[in-house]
Amino acid sequence: MSRKVTPILITDILVYGIIIWFIAFAKFKSIESYEAFRVVVREDGWVEYLTALFLLLGAIVLGSNAIKSMRQNDKKQLLFFTLASLVFIFGAGEEISWGQRIFGIHTSEYFMEHNYQGETNLHNLKIGGVDLNILIFSNLMFIALAFYFIILPLLVWKVKFIRKLVIDFGVPLPRLHHIILLLVTNISVPLLIGMKKESELHELALTGILFLVFLNPAKKVFNVELKKEK
Repeated sequence: MSRKVTPILITDILVYGIIIWFIAFAKFKSIESYEAFRVVVREDGWVEYLTALFLLLGAIVLGSNAIKSMRQNDKKQLLFFTLASLVFIFGAGEEISWGQRIFGIHTSEYFMEHNYQGETNLHNLKIGGVDLNILIFSNLMFIALAFYFIILPLLVWKVKFIRKLVIDFGVPLPRLHHIILLLVTNISVPLLIGMKKESELHELALTGILFLVFLNPAKKVFNVELKKEK
């Protein structure tokens, strides 16, 4: 039995295609030379702008859910979706350094001194010898994502209290294909490329997959349906 072609399916195929194509293209360029690979993942390149676009699209989906929650007078979901949308707006702004290079904005003295790329953003700051990019946006982010994609679905499946919280706040959970692609990209990129700045490809894959999760989250985990009890 063939699967019905829907806008969601088309979006899944398009986003997955973009992710796979850029990883394959980066691999091809990495064989040519490191300099050729750097062109693929350069600042203000396709990978960076697509990552920012996926973050912005995720923020729009979350924001539309917040508006829906407000109309339904669902305060818990309104709180969650509003905060989540703001986080993704922040992420999109950080990714392109808040449009600094696009609009030709001069970097302030503080960021010139503390930002090791001389950009107006927080994730490249180094304060008191602490690299915020490594501490927050790498190490802590890895723990958070491992919890979200692997541990949280298992807790929702097994622990009724956690399941109720997730349902009440409307937390979107990944489907199996989201989890599989994230694992595949996180394993394949280091194995296929293994070069500095490959993290840009991880970010592209992650933001694309999160956008798809928000657009079409899981309706059940294993045999447990995710819907409010009447």
